[in-house]
Amino acid sequence: METIYKTMTVPVKCSRSDYEYLSNCNKLSAQVWNRIIELEKEFRNNNDGKWIGRSKLQKELKGFVHLHAKGIQHIIGKYLYARDGSLASKKAGQSNVRLPYRNKNYFATGWTYQDIKIVENKILFTKPVTKEKINGKVRRQKPVVCHVKFVPDNIVQIELIYRNKLYLSIKYKEQSEHLQIQSNNSASIDLGEIHSIASIDTCGNALIITGRKMRAIKQLRNKHQARLYRRLSKCVEGSKQYWKYRKAMQKLSVKYENQINDAIHKTSKLFLDYCLENGISTVYYGDLDSATRLTKKKRIANNYIRQKLTQWSFGAIVESLSNKLSRHGIKLIKVSERYSSQKCPSCKSLKKPRNRQYSCQCGYKQHRDIVGAINILNDNHEINLTHYVSKKYLRIG
Repeated sequence: METIYKTMTVPVKCSRSDYEYLSNCNKLSAQVWNRIIELEKEFRNNNDGKWIGRSKLQKELKGFVHLHAKGIQHIIGKYLYARDGSLASKKAGQSNVRLPYRNKNYFATGWTYQDIKIVENKILFTKPVTKEKINGKVRRQKPVVCHVKFVPDNIVQIELIYRNKLYLSIKYKEQSEHLQIQSNNSASIDLGEIHSIASIDTCGNALIITGRKMRAIKQLRNKHQARLYRRLSKCVEGSKQYWKYRKAMQKLSVKYENQINDAIHKTSKLFLDYCLENGISTVYYGDLDSATRLTKKKRIANNYIRQKLTQWSFGAIVESLSNKLSRHGIKLIKVSERYSSQKCPSCKSLKKPRNRQYSCQCGYKQHRDIVGAINILNDNHEINLTHYVSKKYLRIG
């Protein structure tokens, strides 16, 4: 049995007073975040550029706002995670990465399993203890009561997020038994914007999962957003019509974000089925971190291409693949994909393809995305593939 973590998102259903209290919690959390940024700057100026630690932040923020202690620790953890990630990117050579610096008006509030109580189909959130005393005893506030149709067992953490309205993001764990893949078969992935995944394994089984539906969703979203932006630009800032369009944009963003996440989930599920069917234990994928960075400095003349690169969801696909493949013991390894789409698998010469078909002077012809997957596999595995044995072309539903 293996412990896996899952997340479910449900709308907040509670009384009006509790809803106002929860909305205010996200405002208080934003104040904590802004204060952390100030403390970081002050600490670095007074300590020769050293970074502030968790214990120092907890000491400085104790009693800063009327928020439960675990909620403040949750924000500190989020900040340290973002800061350490930025420092790691800088250390890896990404000079344009910035540390967390922007102030926020709202920030997601978190509760751990210690701060909640489950009563049938209700989740009770504790409030911070007040300083007022009645008959010498500290007066405790009534908890926030949220109604949920299904409450999972073994809740780890709950976050209060806003997507046009308040939602509860419930993270929980459960025991699950999955088939563990143990074999010598490996595969490679060539991530693309048109075809989300192009893959081939050492046995020559090729797979292409098209991303055209995801592209269509993004294009439709961009059209609707552009129309709303044009109307918004003609309104007086702060007017009723202005806020009407702002709310419409938020609603539109949530709608298409859900559709894109659904497409990513279906894409990664199709690839997981391919791995299980062919007994693949190791998957190599190309490093694309530099592909979508600094698109303006790369002097890409076509704004349409720059927009596609910026909105490319390859990172979300990799994260979804990592979550699904790890449950079956399949390793996902990031490798360099330098010249993988230009190198001929047959004669090893370089030629940049101009269309979807790769053709070399030596007479070799192949689908350009399959060529990329073949080169990634050949460069990282003791094999010399040139052609596939079988090929599947899949579309998400």
